[in-house]
Amino acid sequence: MRPTLILAGYSLRRMRGILVGLGLLLGLFQFLLTQVASYLQANTAFEQLSMLMPDFMRNLAGPSALAFMSFPGIVALGYFHPMIITAAVGLMIAIATEPAAEVETRFVDLTLSRPLTRGQVITRTLLVLVVSGAVMIGAMAGGTWVGLTCCVPQDAPPVSPALIGSLAAGLAAIMACWAGVTLAIASGARRRAVAGAAAGVTAIAAYLLDYLGRAWDPAAPFSVVSPFHFFDPMAAIGGQPLSVRNVGVLLAIAAMGATIGFVVFGRRDI
Repeated sequence: MRPTLILAGYSLRRMRGILVGLGLLLGLFQFLLTQVASYLQANTAFEQLSMLMPDFMRNLAGPSALAFMSFPGIVALGYFHPMIITAAVGLMIAIATEPAAEVETRFVDLTLSRPLTRGQVITRTLLVLVVSGAVMIGAMAGGTWVGLTCCVPQDAPPVSPALIGSLAAGLAAIMACWAGVTLAIASGARRRAVAGAAAGVTAIAAYLLDYLGRAWDPAAPFSVVSPFHFFDPMAAIGGQPLSVRNVGVLLAIAAMGATIGFVVFGRRDI
């Protein structure tokens, strides 16, 4: 296990700049959202925002549309904002393509010349994915906590820790899902760019399919194949508890992708 941890530490040192930078950015964004919510609360702007929401957005958000246009809804926005999802999933894709990058640069030859197995190379990538995902989610939760603790009015509506926990768990699950999918692709690829492009295009297509399914009834039956179909933050905003089934499906996809990665990388011609 020690060689695997050493290899994981090497990978984390190589990407420490992006991890620190993105973590600080996401944490700062969450902190600033608490200030935006405080500003809107002080200016009684939530009712005006709900009136300005287009009908198609109300249909897309469902019954939780009004809950979204509230103090807790604005505070929680970062956990399901499309740009945040793109950044988080993009980071997972970038990390999960590391095995393909090492095959492309022949670094894997140097790695496997040491007392390491191919399975340990994939295990290393999984460890880096877990640590990196935890850093991102932790930074976001930390930014939310700091903002709510020190810098919001005393009369601001309370934000339930269960709400933030549910949204963070859902975001972590969708990140894990795409990490597993990408690892399955990268384990058999010879070029990092090819693996990353395939995973990225697949993720975008899945997101758009889910969006169409939520906004357009004829597309709804097909959106079930998208992993984003099982990422439903608006339900949490509306007061529903975290769906264990949805999280389970996303984690099952992640586990399946990791298993495929182990098998394919272990048998491929390097």
